[in-house]
Amino acid sequence: MSSFRIIVVGGGFSGIASAIAAARAGASVTLFEKTDMLAGSGLRAGRMNFNGKLVAAEEAKALGGGDVFAALESILLHRGNIVDEFHGYVYDTSRVDGVMQKLVRETGIDLRLETRVTDVEKDGRSIRAVKLASREKVKADAFVDAPGTSGGMNICKRYGQGCMMCICYRCPAYGDRVSIATKAGAPSLDRVRPDGTPGAVGSAVLVNKTTLDKGLLARLEKEGAICIPLPKELIDYSKEKKIGGVRSRRQMEFINLVDIGSTAKCVGLGYFALDKLKSIPGFEFAQYDEPMAGGKFNKISKVDMCPRDDSLQVEGIENLFAAGEKCGPGTGIAEAIVSGVLAGNNAARVAADKKPVVLTRETVIGDYIAYTGEKMKTPGGLGGGYSFGLGEYFERMKSQGRYTTDIPAIHRRVKKLGLAGFLGSKVASSE
Repeated sequence: MSSFRIIVVGGGFSGIASAIAAARAGASVTLFEKTDMLAGSGLRAGRMNFNGKLVAAEEAKALGGGDVFAALESILLHRGNIVDEFHGYVYDTSRVDGVMQKLVRETGIDLRLETRVTDVEKDGRSIRAVKLASREKVKADAFVDAPGTSGGMNICKRYGQGCMMCICYRCPAYGDRVSIATKAGAPSLDRVRPDGTPGAVGSAVLVNKTTLDKGLLARLEKEGAICIPLPKELIDYSKEKKIGGVRSRRQMEFINLVDIGSTAKCVGLGYFALDKLKSIPGFEFAQYDEPMAGGKFNKISKVDMCPRDDSLQVEGIENLFAAGEKCGPGTGIAEAIVSGVLAGNNAARVAADKKPVVLTRETVIGDYIAYTGEKMKTPGGLGGGYSFGLGEYFERMKSQGRYTTDIPAIHRRVKKLGLAGFLGSKVASSE
């Protein structure tokens, strides 16, 4: 048994990656997830490694933090391009919870599903324990907050059009999202839409595959992804700003339909009136899977982020690190995973009485974390959605010559920096 203990709150991809990284560093780790499944938004995500996300994933592997990426590749469903997204793949979302639970348990992590963290116990500038809905108190040496920024019901009612009935979160059954950083007194930051409303609107809706026209379904399952032009009168460019800049303007002109396993994902559609969807050939009998009210609106995210430094240590709290969307306006599965790896490793370092590390900006991951941290401090900086795959940060990658599909070159660069395996090695306790 390790002499230092880490608690991770939130079982999405950032929380999973944090827990694994802390365990690889030698910590005894407990992962709390309020629902009965792991992967969070990843239960309905699917698309990986398109554009600059490939660089981030391979860099994480080279750094020693590739466990989650490798697990997703083990359930690769198909490869295929959509508008403005190239050389990506899709993992089977119907298998992702099982694969993630297996990975977490095999890593030796104490996984506590259907366990809701509701509060913290502090001692000065440190957290000493988390409090559970069951009234149990669990102590640790360091903590990672990875609750995401979506929902809960009160947020979607206040800043959206009510509960959209998301299968990923199921807030009515499992309760609203709780952030231990916020409970510990960290400042809370919201992304603000152009009209001044806090939060970003969910960027995709999912259609029940069995409700698609048989010919369209056969084509989708064969090709993996299909781009269907929208009639001009149905194009709504205003969604680009509402969803936080994480999709391109050109994607608003299409139904980018992707087979993600048990359902079909409309990437970048945001929300779409069901009667209008049914007017499009092939969708005459369409029904939404996620969110179930996707014809009306979508979930609200990017609410309650927290300031942190480039090691992902939360401002004002010495033994707390933030991961995933909680640590800033970054968006996407690859972004969540890489932040989780660094947060988990640094939580273990602090628990072992070591200083947390900051990744050099010569790595794409280090530059991304620093860049989004800087953006959080600038007027309007929280308004963007920063992704390795599209938008402002991907353009930055290209302008700096960091975007490449040469995988061996990515690994050689990390090795040349002396960082090969750095985030996958044990941290010795100073005791």
